[in-house]
Amino acid sequence: MERYLKTAMSEELSRKILLLSGPRQCGKTTLSRMLSPDYQYLNYDLAEHRLLLGEKSWDRRKALVIFDELHKMAGWKAWLKGIYDVEGMPPALLVTGSARLEAFRKTGDSLAGRHFQFRLHPLDLKEALAYTDLSKDEIFTRLMTLGGFPEPFLNGTRAYYNRWKRSHVDLILRQPL
Repeated sequence: MERYLKTAMSEELSRKILLLSGPRQCGKTTLSRMLSPDYQYLNYDLAEHRLLLGEKSWDRRKALVIFDELHKMAGWKAWLKGIYDVEGMPPALLVTGSARLEAFRKTGDSLAGRHFQFRLHPLDLKEALAYTDLSKDEIFTRLMTLGGFPEPFLNGTRAYYNRWKRSHVDLILRQPL
């Protein structure tokens, strides 16, 4: 399923650093990987990837480098600004994250003029109609009973949605951002 932001983000990949925020599990990483077949994905939550980030040793020959959860790194904006100012582009740089990435706009913006911000939302009727073979009535029913988060929506069963919802609520309420 292609997401509604894919075209706009693809058009800007070579111009600016892209920041993609949105709720957890709405499809940010999946969308990011759809933007180019030639990418390197680095997740700050993985120790091996943190080493690559600290050493700035990702593959510059890739068309796209995706930094997931980079907002968890202290000083990430200045770090990213330095890379952009010294190395420029390519490769295209994309940063994904949830609430904290969104909150960065409230503090001093060292990335001014260097980035475009995108926000991904769960599926809606228009997007699901464009990218699924389901009828309008089937989509509407799924959205009303299962919500618009891609995983439970595409699975299509109430039992799966209930398991996913319990796990997702636990993740949001009990784990730190």
